[in-house]
Amino acid sequence: MRSLTEEDSKRITALRFLLIVFVVFIHNNLSADEAISYYHLVFTEPIAITWLKHCLCTVLGGAAVPLFFLFAGYLQFCKDDSYIVVLKKRAKSLLVPYILWTLITTLLYFVGQSFPAFSSFFQNENNIVRNWSIVDWLNLLWVHDEIYPLVFQFWFLRDLIVLIVISPLLQWLARRAPVAVLIVTTLCFLNGLPLGFGTALFFYMAGWYFAEYNVSFFKLADKASWLEYAVLLVFVAVATLALGNSIALHGFGIFISCLFFLKLSAQIIARPRLFACTKWLASYSFFLYAIHAPFLDAMLNKVSMRTIPLHGVGCLVQFVLPCILCIVIGTGIGVLLKKLAPPLFTLLNGSRR
Repeated sequence: MRSLTEEDSKRITALRFLLIVFVVFIHNNLSADEAISYYHLVFTEPIAITWLKHCLCTVLGGAAVPLFFLFAGYLQFCKDDSYIVVLKKRAKSLLVPYILWTLITTLLYFVGQSFPAFSSFFQNENNIVRNWSIVDWLNLLWVHDEIYPLVFQFWFLRDLIVLIVISPLLQWLARRAPVAVLIVTTLCFLNGLPLGFGTALFFYMAGWYFAEYNVSFFKLADKASWLEYAVLLVFVAVATLALGNSIALHGFGIFISCLFFLKLSAQIIARPRLFACTKWLASYSFFLYAIHAPFLDAMLNKVSMRTIPLHGVGCLVQFVLPCILCIVIGTGIGVLLKKLAPPLFTLLNGSRR
């Protein structure tokens, strides 16, 4: 079993906030179908901007959530805490903020829907609090809309909590039939499982394999050159945009982008000032992840769609500006809350400091 090294810890820390930034950009990626069919807007996006958004959100951004599953599994199995200790830790870091942020979002929805000036921003009938049935209330933490809970980005927390609860079984199976489990989890990733469990299971268990067999995924990523990554990423970008995001291309693209970020982490920790900055921001990465959607990001996104002409360079402004504002405002709220009400910040941030 591999022990967590100081370098591994630093490199994971160096990526945390950066990966959340990509999550924010992914959730603000307005497509032509959404603009025209759902929001009934005039939307004419230049091909160059479409390519840029595709590279950021699909190619590079595709690594964000898988890497967090990989880190979660790797850190859990490297530390090798008892099952009870793991459950206690994850109750504080995952379950408590999951419930609190869901309640806060419900309250914000209710308040926003109570004022005529803001009620027009709520077009999804599933989010009208007054219309919720008992079943809707019970499903807030599981499947509120399609495959997502109310705080839709928390599907990651939901899946991770389930994986942690059944982790002794997963570990027992993997130790007795490592090849079979690897094949099954790979097939689950490529073919998908309900509620996104295919991606969650594969990368979480990948963390176990790296920890169990004492293999560093950072060292694997470092073996390829920057030129090789550039060529592969360009290939993925062109292929997925031209041919569609097939199962094979989707999986290959995620692997390449994950390795790219893992290699990038070495460059970050090699620069003391840059690493110090990313380390400070990392303490707010979960808070930004929790606060950016669905309320803050949706509000900024919808305001931008109504005030910025959605043609030409306006499409780029509408894509970038709300993301920057969301990142700055969300992180700023976290900084102020930590200073003014540390206990509340600790609860909402999952006891992360």
